[in-house]
Amino acid sequence: MFTSFSSNAILAKSRAMYGKRLSTQNYNDLLNCKSVGEIASYLKTRTFYSDIFEGVTPSAIHRGQLEVLLNKHVFKQYEILSKYELSIGQDFYKYFITRNDIEMILTCVRLLNTGNPEDYLLYMPIFFEEHTGINQFELSKVRSINDLLEALNGTEYKGILSPYVKNFDMITGKLSVEAAFNRYKYLKLKELVESGYKGKRTDQVLEVLKIQNDVRTIINIYRLKKLHGADKELIKRFIIPEVSRMSVKQLEMLTDTPNAEDMLELLNKTDYGKGLNIPNFEYIEDAAQRYLYKWNLKSLRFSSNPTVVMFCFIFLLENEISNVTHIIEGIRYKVSTNDLKNILIGIED
Repeated sequence: MFTSFSSNAILAKSRAMYGKRLSTQNYNDLLNCKSVGEIASYLKTRTFYSDIFEGVTPSAIHRGQLEVLLNKHVFKQYEILSKYELSIGQDFYKYFITRNDIEMILTCVRLLNTGNPEDYLLYMPIFFEEHTGINQFELSKVRSINDLLEALNGTEYKGILSPYVKNFDMITGKLSVEAAFNRYKYLKLKELVESGYKGKRTDQVLEVLKIQNDVRTIINIYRLKKLHGADKELIKRFIIPEVSRMSVKQLEMLTDTPNAEDMLELLNKTDYGKGLNIPNFEYIEDAAQRYLYKWNLKSLRFSSNPTVVMFCFIFLLENEISNVTHIIEGIRYKVSTNDLKNILIGIED
């Protein structure tokens, strides 16, 4: 009885929160905004995002501040849903913290790679300080990979980064670090799911993780072959067979193909290839996001598994944040409304 009540609660809560999403009219209005301040004012007065602007003057906000506030909104939804997921809610909350920790660390690595580590201050989520064991102000002072290692003292993440620090290369080193942290993230969640659920419910939740990881893996293999000419050993670091719907043989075949084009031809014979509409996509990231959007939207609407619905809502929320961020960037770089609209995903649903 108690389990049934909690399951119904999270199903209802997730779907109710999704019901407050931006409408097609909201997106059209945002696309017609002329400045970041105008976007912020619209979000505050016309949408569910109004609460994030408490104590903030929208007209004076800059791009980095607005993006931090949007991420704060996402984290608040994590908090709410974790309270409803009574079976392993507290552990799920810890997982969301881990996800954000990893994103902060990888942001540091990317900024080192571009030669702009001081820009971390623009991305630093101050609201997250009370939730993380990482000293964010130490991250803001990082100017080398060794600085980053020192900034992670006392955390579990130092051991993940440590093997890659010696003779760190800004290309292959950065990629290897991203692979290591992503592997840690997916395996941690897999362990959490398997310890918290039993039987069919476990399989259904793992299916969500496997699809998300497989699509991420496909993107990584393609980009590593297309842009970096990466060797097999580097590509293998991005593969997590423990969290995949593909067999080890299928993953090896994708890894072994000599180039990105052959890899896509092989992938086109699988269900993922058909879903990604490979012959017609322009950018693989765009095709992947659209594929995941459709899958998550369908599952949110029709699944009876509350944890699946929760994960799907989180994906759809993060997609919405990505859409708004694209609009903000589009205004900054004076992208035409039509071109900008074409890269937004799910705005007609």
